[in-house]
Amino acid sequence: MKRSIKSLSRAYQDQTLGDDEIKDLDQILATDSEAREVFMRETNLIAALEDVAVDESAKEIGFFDRPTDSHEKQRLSKPFWTKMAFGAMIAASIVILLVATVFFSRQAEDRFIATIVGLSGPLQWTGDGGQVRADLDVGMKLSGGTIDGLTHDSWFALVFRDGSKVVISGNSMLAFSDAGQKKLHLKLGTLSADVEPQPEGFPMLIHTPTAVVEVVGTSFEIDTDLESTALNVSKGKVQVMRLSDGNSVEVPSQHQVVAAADQDLSVNHIPQVAYTWRSRLEQGPRRTYGKWIPGSNSVMPRLHCIAHTVKDTGLTIYAVSTQVTAADAAAVMTNPRSRVHVQGRLDRESDLFVGMTLRTRKGEFAGRFQVRLPAKQLGTIGDLDLILPINDFKLDPSLKSMKHQLPDLAHNLVVESLWCHTLYQQAGLSITSLELSEREE
Repeated sequence: MKRSIKSLSRAYQDQTLGDDEIKDLDQILATDSEAREVFMRETNLIAALEDVAVDESAKEIGFFDRPTDSHEKQRLSKPFWTKMAFGAMIAASIVILLVATVFFSRQAEDRFIATIVGLSGPLQWTGDGGQVRADLDVGMKLSGGTIDGLTHDSWFALVFRDGSKVVISGNSMLAFSDAGQKKLHLKLGTLSADVEPQPEGFPMLIHTPTAVVEVVGTSFEIDTDLESTALNVSKGKVQVMRLSDGNSVEVPSQHQVVAAADQDLSVNHIPQVAYTWRSRLEQGPRRTYGKWIPGSNSVMPRLHCIAHTVKDTGLTIYAVSTQVTAADAAAVMTNPRSRVHVQGRLDRESDLFVGMTLRTRKGEFAGRFQVRLPAKQLGTIGDLDLILPINDFKLDPSLKSMKHQLPDLAHNLVVESLWCHTLYQQAGLSITSLELSEREE
Protein backbone atom coordinates (compact mmCIF):
# COMPACT_ATOMS: atom_id res chain seq x y z
CA MET A 1 0.00 0.00 0.00
CA LYS A 2 1.34 3.41 -0.96
CA ARG A 3 2.05 5.99 1.75
CA SER A 4 -0.35 8.90 2.33
CA ILE A 5 0.40 12.33 0.91
CA LYS A 6 0.95 13.65 4.46
CA SER A 7 3.48 10.91 5.17
CA LEU A 8 5.23 11.48 1.83
CA SER A 9 5.36 15.25 2.45
CA ARG A 10 6.93 14.89 5.88
CA ALA A 11 9.38 12.25 4.68
CA TYR A 12 10.37 14.56 1.85
CA GLN A 13 11.11 17.35 4.32
CA ASP A 14 13.23 14.88 6.32
CA GLN A 15 15.02 13.82 3.09
CA THR A 16 14.17 10.15 3.67
CA LEU A 17 12.28 9.45 0.43
CA GLY A 18 13.63 6.91 -2.06
CA ASP A 19 13.66 7.36 -5.84
CA ASP A 20 10.36 5.53 -6.39
CA GLU A 21 8.61 7.53 -3.64
CA ILE A 22 9.84 10.82 -5.13
CA LYS A 23 8.31 9.74 -8.44
CA ASP A 24 5.06 8.89 -6.62
CA LEU A 25 5.03 12.28 -4.91
CA ASP A 26 5.66 14.13 -8.14
CA GLN A 27 2.86 12.22 -9.89
CA ILE A 28 0.42 12.92 -7.05
CA LEU A 29 1.21 16.65 -6.95
CA ALA A 30 0.76 16.88 -10.71
CA THR A 31 -2.67 15.22 -10.77
CA ASP A 32 -4.40 15.74 -7.37
CA SER A 33 -5.37 19.25 -6.25
CA GLU A 34 -6.33 18.10 -2.74
CA ALA A 35 -2.97 16.42 -2.35
CA ARG A 36 -1.27 19.67 -3.35
CA GLU A 37 -3.18 21.49 -0.58
CA VAL A 38 -2.05 18.91 2.00
CA PHE A 39 1.52 19.19 0.76
CA MET A 40 1.36 23.01 1.00
CA ARG A 41 -0.05 22.87 4.54
CA GLU A 42 2.69 20.49 5.67
CA THR A 43 5.34 22.55 3.94
CA ASN A 44 3.97 25.82 5.39
CA LEU A 45 3.88 24.39 8.88
CA ILE A 46 7.47 23.20 8.74
CA ALA A 47 8.61 26.46 7.14
CA ALA A 48 6.80 28.47 9.82
CA LEU A 49 8.38 26.51 12.63
CA GLU A 50 11.79 26.98 11.03
CA ASP A 51 11.08 30.71 10.70
CA VAL A 52 10.23 30.97 14.37
CA ALA A 53 13.38 29.13 15.28
CA VAL A 54 15.44 31.50 13.16
CA ASP A 55 13.78 34.56 14.72
CA GLU A 56 14.35 33.28 18.25
CA SER A 57 17.99 32.52 17.47
CA ALA A 58 18.41 35.99 15.99
CA LYS A 59 17.04 37.60 19.14
CA GLU A 60 19.35 35.55 21.29
CA ILE A 61 22.42 36.78 19.45
CA GLY A 62 21.17 40.38 19.48
CA PHE A 63 20.40 40.65 15.76
CA PHE A 64 17.29 42.77 16.43
CA ASP A 65 19.13 45.08 18.82
CA ARG A 66 21.06 46.81 16.05
CA PRO A 67 19.89 50.22 14.72
CA THR A 68 17.35 50.03 11.90
CA ASP A 69 15.87 52.51 9.50
CA SER A 70 12.13 53.16 9.32
CA HIS A 71 11.50 50.68 6.51
CA GLU A 72 13.29 47.89 8.31
CA LYS A 73 11.44 48.67 11.55
CA GLN A 74 8.17 48.51 9.71
CA ARG A 75 9.16 45.12 8.21
CA LEU A 76 10.27 43.74 11.55
CA SER A 77 7.11 44.98 13.29
CA LYS A 78 4.75 43.01 11.03
CA PRO A 79 2.50 40.58 12.86
CA PHE A 80 4.12 37.22 13.55
CA TRP A 81 1.65 35.24 11.42
CA THR A 82 2.12 37.57 8.43
CA LYS A 83 5.86 36.98 8.54
CA MET A 84 5.29 33.28 9.01
CA ALA A 85 2.91 33.00 6.06
CA PHE A 86 5.20 35.02 3.78
CA GLY A 87 8.24 32.97 4.71
CA ALA A 88 6.29 29.75 4.43
CA MET A 89 5.07 30.67 0.94
CA ILE A 90 8.63 31.28 -0.25
CA ALA A 91 9.86 28.09 1.40
CA ALA A 92 7.03 26.08 -0.14
CA SER A 93 7.84 27.43 -3.58
CA ILE A 94 11.49 26.46 -3.15
CA VAL A 95 10.51 22.98 -1.96
CA ILE A 96 8.24 22.40 -4.94
CA LEU A 97 11.00 23.57 -7.25
CA LEU A 98 13.44 21.19 -5.55
CA VAL A 99 11.01 18.28 -5.91
CA ALA A 100 10.70 18.94 -9.62
CA THR A 101 14.45 19.44 -10.03
CA VAL A 102 15.32 16.23 -8.19
CA PHE A 103 12.68 14.25 -10.04
CA PHE A 104 13.60 15.45 -13.48
CA SER A 105 17.35 15.18 -12.88
CA ARG A 106 16.88 11.60 -11.71
CA GLN A 107 14.56 10.98 -14.63
CA ALA A 108 17.26 12.33 -16.97
CA GLU A 109 19.84 10.10 -15.28
CA ASP A 110 17.51 7.14 -15.81
CA ARG A 111 17.51 7.84 -19.56
CA PHE A 112 21.19 6.96 -19.82
CA ILE A 113 21.25 3.30 -20.80
CA ALA A 114 24.87 2.71 -21.78
CA THR A 115 28.40 4.08 -21.51
CA ILE A 116 31.11 4.41 -24.15
CA VAL A 117 34.11 2.29 -23.10
CA GLY A 118 36.21 2.47 -26.27
CA LEU A 119 36.32 4.20 -29.64
CA SER A 120 38.64 5.00 -32.49
CA GLY A 121 38.36 6.57 -35.92
CA PRO A 122 35.56 8.77 -37.29
CA LEU A 123 32.21 8.16 -35.53
CA GLN A 124 28.89 9.96 -35.27
CA TRP A 125 26.04 9.63 -32.76
CA THR A 126 22.49 10.72 -33.48
CA GLY A 127 20.45 10.94 -30.29
CA ASP A 128 17.26 12.32 -28.77
CA GLY A 129 15.62 15.13 -30.68
CA GLY A 130 17.86 14.50 -33.67
CA GLN A 131 20.98 15.93 -32.05
CA VAL A 132 24.13 14.87 -33.88
CA ARG A 133 27.53 14.64 -32.19
CA ALA A 134 30.96 13.64 -33.43
CA ASP A 135 32.84 14.69 -30.26
CA LEU A 136 32.37 11.34 -28.53
CA ASP A 137 34.69 10.21 -25.76
CA VAL A 138 35.26 7.28 -23.44
CA GLY A 139 33.06 7.54 -20.34
CA MET A 140 30.27 9.43 -22.11
CA LYS A 141 26.79 8.16 -21.22
CA LEU A 142 24.24 7.73 -24.00
CA SER A 143 20.46 7.49 -23.88
CA GLY A 144 20.08 5.34 -26.98
CA GLY A 145 20.23 6.53 -30.57
CA THR A 146 22.28 5.57 -33.60
CA ILE A 147 26.04 5.14 -33.91
CA ASP A 148 27.62 5.43 -37.36
CA GLY A 149 31.13 4.13 -38.05
CA LEU A 150 32.05 6.43 -40.91
CA THR A 151 35.16 4.78 -42.36
CA HIS A 152 37.09 1.52 -42.53
CA ASP A 153 39.03 2.33 -39.35
CA SER A 154 36.08 3.23 -37.13
CA TRP A 155 35.62 1.23 -33.93
CA PHE A 156 33.16 1.72 -31.07
CA ALA A 157 32.46 -0.17 -27.82
CA LEU A 158 29.39 0.33 -25.63
CA VAL A 159 28.51 -1.22 -22.24
CA PHE A 160 24.91 -1.34 -21.02
CA ARG A 161 24.02 -0.94 -17.36
CA ASP A 162 23.89 -4.71 -16.81
CA GLY A 163 27.44 -5.13 -18.16
CA SER A 164 26.50 -6.38 -21.63
CA LYS A 165 29.07 -5.16 -24.14
CA VAL A 166 28.53 -4.41 -27.84
CA VAL A 167 31.24 -3.48 -30.35
CA ILE A 168 30.87 -2.29 -33.93
CA SER A 169 33.75 -1.85 -36.33
CA GLY A 170 34.39 -0.47 -39.78
CA ASN A 171 31.69 1.13 -41.88
CA SER A 172 28.79 0.18 -39.62
CA MET A 173 25.45 1.57 -38.44
CA LEU A 174 23.82 0.54 -35.14
CA ALA A 175 20.67 1.88 -33.47
CA PHE A 176 20.14 0.87 -29.82
CA SER A 177 17.57 1.32 -27.07
CA ASP A 178 16.67 -0.17 -23.69
CA ALA A 179 13.21 0.52 -22.27
CA GLY A 180 13.17 -2.64 -20.17
CA GLN A 181 14.34 -4.73 -23.12
CA LYS A 182 17.45 -4.15 -25.21
CA LYS A 183 16.62 -3.66 -28.87
CA LEU A 184 19.37 -3.16 -31.45
CA HIS A 185 19.10 -2.51 -35.17
CA LEU A 186 22.27 -3.36 -37.07
CA LYS A 187 21.59 -1.80 -40.43
CA LEU A 188 25.07 -2.37 -41.85
CA GLY A 189 28.45 -3.74 -40.88
CA THR A 190 30.01 -5.89 -38.17
CA LEU A 191 28.97 -6.29 -34.54
CA SER A 192 30.42 -8.43 -31.78
CA ALA A 193 28.81 -8.79 -28.36
CA ASP A 194 29.26 -10.33 -24.94
CA VAL A 195 25.77 -10.32 -23.43
CA GLU A 196 25.00 -10.86 -19.75
CA PRO A 197 21.99 -13.08 -18.87
CA GLN A 198 18.84 -11.13 -19.72
CA PRO A 199 15.58 -11.00 -17.71
CA GLU A 200 13.24 -13.91 -18.40
CA GLY A 201 10.87 -13.05 -21.21
CA PHE A 202 12.94 -10.01 -22.26
CA PRO A 203 15.85 -11.21 -24.44
CA MET A 204 18.09 -8.81 -26.31
CA LEU A 205 16.75 -8.45 -29.85
CA ILE A 206 19.01 -7.58 -32.77
CA HIS A 207 17.26 -6.65 -36.01
CA THR A 208 19.12 -6.76 -39.32
CA PRO A 209 17.81 -6.29 -42.88
CA THR A 210 17.34 -10.07 -43.25
CA ALA A 211 16.94 -11.51 -39.74
CA VAL A 212 15.98 -11.09 -36.10
CA VAL A 213 18.48 -12.43 -33.57
CA GLU A 214 17.23 -13.29 -30.06
CA VAL A 215 19.87 -13.33 -27.33
CA VAL A 216 19.43 -14.44 -23.72
CA GLY A 217 23.10 -14.31 -22.76
CA THR A 218 26.07 -15.29 -24.91
CA SER A 219 29.05 -14.18 -27.02
CA PHE A 220 28.75 -13.87 -30.78
CA GLU A 221 29.54 -11.91 -33.96
CA ILE A 222 27.21 -10.64 -36.66
CA ASP A 223 28.08 -9.40 -40.13
CA THR A 224 25.24 -7.95 -42.17
CA ASP A 225 24.36 -6.11 -45.35
CA LEU A 226 21.14 -5.73 -47.31
CA GLU A 227 21.24 -9.31 -48.64
CA SER A 228 22.38 -11.53 -45.78
CA THR A 229 23.17 -11.83 -42.09
CA ALA A 230 26.00 -14.08 -40.95
CA LEU A 231 26.09 -15.13 -37.28
CA ASN A 232 28.98 -16.79 -35.49
CA VAL A 233 28.35 -17.96 -31.89
CA SER A 234 31.39 -18.50 -29.68
CA LYS A 235 29.61 -19.11 -26.35
CA GLY A 236 26.02 -19.92 -25.33
CA LYS A 237 23.25 -20.16 -27.91
CA VAL A 238 21.28 -17.75 -30.08
CA GLN A 239 17.91 -17.96 -31.84
CA VAL A 240 17.79 -16.63 -35.42
CA MET A 241 14.65 -15.99 -37.47
CA ARG A 242 14.94 -15.34 -41.21
CA LEU A 243 12.64 -12.50 -42.27
CA SER A 244 12.02 -13.74 -45.82
CA ASP A 245 10.00 -16.78 -44.66
CA GLY A 246 9.81 -16.66 -40.87
CA ASN A 247 11.88 -19.83 -40.44
CA SER A 248 14.10 -19.97 -37.36
CA VAL A 249 16.99 -22.01 -36.01
CA GLU A 250 18.92 -22.23 -32.76
CA VAL A 251 22.66 -21.71 -33.12
CA PRO A 252 24.77 -23.29 -30.34
CA SER A 253 28.31 -22.49 -29.24
CA GLN A 254 31.03 -22.85 -31.90
CA HIS A 255 28.47 -22.87 -34.72
CA GLN A 256 27.38 -20.40 -37.37
CA VAL A 257 24.51 -19.69 -39.74
CA VAL A 258 23.76 -17.38 -42.68
CA ALA A 259 20.27 -15.89 -42.97
CA ALA A 260 19.67 -15.01 -46.62
CA ALA A 261 16.73 -15.57 -48.95
CA ASP A 262 18.86 -17.45 -51.49
CA GLN A 263 20.65 -19.80 -49.04
CA ASP A 264 19.71 -22.73 -46.83
CA LEU A 265 19.18 -21.79 -43.21
CA SER A 266 21.57 -24.47 -42.02
CA VAL A 267 23.71 -24.48 -38.87
CA ASN A 268 27.35 -25.47 -39.32
CA HIS A 269 30.48 -25.80 -37.21
CA ILE A 270 32.76 -22.77 -37.23
CA PRO A 271 35.67 -23.46 -39.60
CA GLN A 272 39.20 -23.73 -38.28
CA VAL A 273 41.51 -20.70 -38.22
CA ALA A 274 43.04 -19.62 -41.55
CA TYR A 275 46.41 -17.91 -42.06
CA THR A 276 46.01 -17.01 -45.72
CA TRP A 277 43.42 -14.89 -47.48
CA ARG A 278 42.93 -13.09 -50.80
CA SER A 279 40.43 -10.46 -51.90
CA ARG A 280 38.07 -11.40 -54.72
CA LEU A 281 37.00 -8.17 -56.34
CA GLU A 282 35.82 -10.08 -59.39
CA GLN A 283 32.87 -11.19 -57.23
CA GLY A 284 31.71 -7.64 -56.65
CA PRO A 285 31.98 -4.91 -53.98
CA ARG A 286 30.54 -6.82 -51.01
CA ARG A 287 32.40 -6.15 -47.74
CA THR A 288 34.53 -3.44 -49.30
CA TYR A 289 34.98 0.30 -48.73
CA GLY A 290 35.66 2.30 -51.88
CA LYS A 291 34.28 2.75 -55.37
CA TRP A 292 34.16 -0.66 -57.03
CA ILE A 293 34.95 -0.59 -60.76
CA PRO A 294 34.14 -3.79 -62.66
CA GLY A 295 36.78 -5.29 -64.91
CA SER A 296 36.72 -6.31 -68.56
CA ASN A 297 38.61 -8.75 -70.74
CA SER A 298 41.78 -6.67 -70.50
CA VAL A 299 41.30 -4.79 -67.22
CA MET A 300 41.05 -6.30 -63.75
CA PRO A 301 38.27 -5.11 -61.42
CA ARG A 302 39.51 -2.56 -58.94
CA LEU A 303 38.57 -0.65 -55.83
CA HIS A 304 39.10 3.10 -56.15
CA CYS A 305 39.69 5.27 -53.06
CA ILE A 306 36.96 7.37 -51.45
CA ALA A 307 37.65 10.73 -49.78
CA HIS A 308 36.69 11.26 -46.14
CA THR A 309 37.33 14.50 -44.24
CA VAL A 310 37.77 14.28 -40.48
CA LYS A 311 35.62 17.07 -39.02
CA ASP A 312 37.77 17.93 -36.01
CA THR A 313 41.05 18.26 -37.91
CA GLY A 314 40.00 18.97 -41.49
CA LEU A 315 42.32 16.14 -42.57
CA THR A 316 41.19 14.33 -45.73
CA ILE A 317 41.89 10.63 -46.11
CA TYR A 318 41.61 8.86 -49.48
CA ALA A 319 41.02 5.23 -48.54
CA VAL A 320 40.07 1.78 -49.74
CA SER A 321 39.57 -1.29 -47.56
CA THR A 322 38.12 -4.76 -47.56
CA GLN A 323 36.85 -6.91 -44.74
CA VAL A 324 38.95 -10.02 -44.15
CA THR A 325 37.38 -12.06 -41.35
CA ALA A 326 33.64 -12.56 -41.76
CA ALA A 327 31.15 -14.31 -39.50
CA ASP A 328 30.39 -16.97 -42.13
CA ALA A 329 34.00 -18.07 -42.63
CA ALA A 330 37.11 -19.03 -40.69
CA ALA A 331 38.84 -16.35 -38.63
CA VAL A 332 41.92 -15.12 -40.51
CA MET A 333 44.87 -14.69 -38.17
CA THR A 334 48.39 -13.36 -38.31
CA ASN A 335 51.54 -15.09 -37.12
CA PRO A 336 55.24 -14.10 -37.16
CA ARG A 337 55.55 -15.35 -40.76
CA SER A 338 52.60 -13.34 -42.12
CA ARG A 339 53.01 -10.79 -44.90
CA VAL A 340 50.67 -8.52 -46.83
CA HIS A 341 50.74 -8.38 -50.63
CA VAL A 342 49.28 -5.24 -52.25
CA GLN A 343 48.63 -4.81 -55.98
CA GLY A 344 47.11 -1.74 -57.55
CA ARG A 345 47.99 1.67 -58.88
CA LEU A 346 49.01 5.16 -57.72
CA ASP A 347 48.61 7.93 -60.29
CA ARG A 348 50.38 10.74 -58.41
CA GLU A 349 53.40 10.92 -56.16
CA SER A 350 52.30 10.47 -52.57
CA ASP A 351 53.11 8.70 -49.34
CA LEU A 352 51.14 5.48 -49.07
CA PHE A 353 49.79 3.87 -45.89
CA VAL A 354 49.04 0.14 -45.82
CA GLY A 355 47.42 -1.24 -42.70
CA MET A 356 45.29 -3.80 -40.94
CA THR A 357 42.64 -3.54 -38.25
CA LEU A 358 43.06 -6.34 -35.70
CA ARG A 359 41.12 -7.86 -32.84
CA THR A 360 41.58 -10.64 -30.32
CA ARG A 361 39.89 -14.04 -30.58
CA LYS A 362 37.37 -12.76 -28.01
CA GLY A 363 36.40 -9.88 -30.29
CA GLU A 364 38.24 -7.13 -28.41
CA PHE A 365 39.78 -4.31 -30.43
CA ALA A 366 43.54 -4.95 -30.78
CA GLY A 367 44.51 -1.84 -32.70
CA ARG A 368 45.34 -0.66 -36.20
CA PHE A 369 48.84 -1.50 -37.38
CA GLN A 370 50.29 0.18 -40.45
CA VAL A 371 53.29 0.69 -42.68
CA ARG A 372 54.06 4.15 -44.05
CA LEU A 373 55.75 4.07 -47.44
CA PRO A 374 57.26 7.47 -48.37
CA ALA A 375 56.80 8.67 -51.94
CA LYS A 376 60.57 8.44 -52.54
CA GLN A 377 60.60 4.82 -51.44
CA LEU A 378 57.75 3.89 -53.78
CA GLY A 379 59.72 5.11 -56.76
CA THR A 380 57.96 5.51 -60.09
CA ILE A 381 54.28 6.44 -60.32
CA GLY A 382 52.04 3.74 -61.76
CA ASP A 383 51.46 0.08 -60.88
CA LEU A 384 51.96 -1.09 -57.29
CA ASP A 385 53.25 -4.54 -56.32
CA LEU A 386 54.27 -4.53 -52.66
CA ILE A 387 55.09 -7.36 -50.25
CA LEU A 388 55.23 -6.18 -46.62
CA PRO A 389 56.37 -8.45 -43.72
CA ILE A 390 54.21 -8.41 -40.58
CA ASN A 391 57.11 -7.04 -38.51
CA ASP A 392 57.10 -3.84 -40.60
CA PHE A 393 53.62 -2.98 -39.26
CA LYS A 394 53.59 -0.61 -36.30
CA LEU A 395 50.75 0.70 -34.14
CA ASP A 396 48.90 3.63 -35.72
CA PRO A 397 50.21 6.82 -34.01
CA SER A 398 46.63 8.07 -33.57
CA LEU A 399 46.16 5.27 -31.00
CA LYS A 400 49.04 6.49 -28.83
CA SER A 401 46.72 7.19 -25.87
CA MET A 402 45.60 3.53 -25.94
CA LYS A 403 49.06 2.07 -26.36
CA HIS A 404 49.18 0.50 -22.89
CA GLN A 405 45.92 -1.36 -23.64
CA LEU A 406 46.97 -2.78 -27.01
CA PRO A 407 49.47 -5.44 -28.18
CA ASP A 408 52.99 -4.36 -29.06
CA LEU A 409 53.13 -6.57 -32.16
CA ALA A 410 50.62 -7.51 -34.83
CA HIS A 411 51.21 -11.23 -34.21
CA ASN A 412 48.61 -13.92 -33.44
CA LEU A 413 45.60 -11.65 -33.87
CA VAL A 414 42.46 -11.81 -35.99
CA VAL A 415 42.58 -9.63 -39.12
CA GLU A 416 39.33 -7.73 -39.35
CA SER A 417 40.22 -5.67 -42.43
CA LEU A 418 43.07 -4.65 -44.72
CA TRP A 419 43.26 -1.11 -46.01
CA CYS A 420 45.34 1.45 -47.93
CA HIS A 421 45.12 5.22 -47.97
CA THR A 422 46.84 8.44 -48.92
CA LEU A 423 46.53 11.82 -47.20
CA TYR A 424 45.86 15.47 -48.10
CA GLN A 425 45.29 15.09 -51.84
CA GLN A 426 43.78 12.73 -54.36
CA ALA A 427 46.61 10.55 -55.65
CA GLY A 428 44.51 8.20 -57.77
CA LEU A 429 44.93 5.21 -55.45
CA SER A 430 43.19 2.03 -56.58
CA ILE A 431 43.61 -1.59 -55.53
CA THR A 432 43.24 -4.74 -57.62
CA SER A 433 44.27 -7.26 -54.96
CA LEU A 434 44.99 -7.50 -51.23
CA GLU A 435 46.39 -10.74 -49.88
CA LEU A 436 47.57 -12.17 -46.57
CA SER A 437 50.06 -15.01 -46.93
CA GLU A 438 52.93 -16.68 -45.09
CA ARG A 439 56.57 -16.48 -46.08
CA GLU A 440 58.35 -19.76 -46.63
CA GLU A 441 60.82 -20.93 -43.99
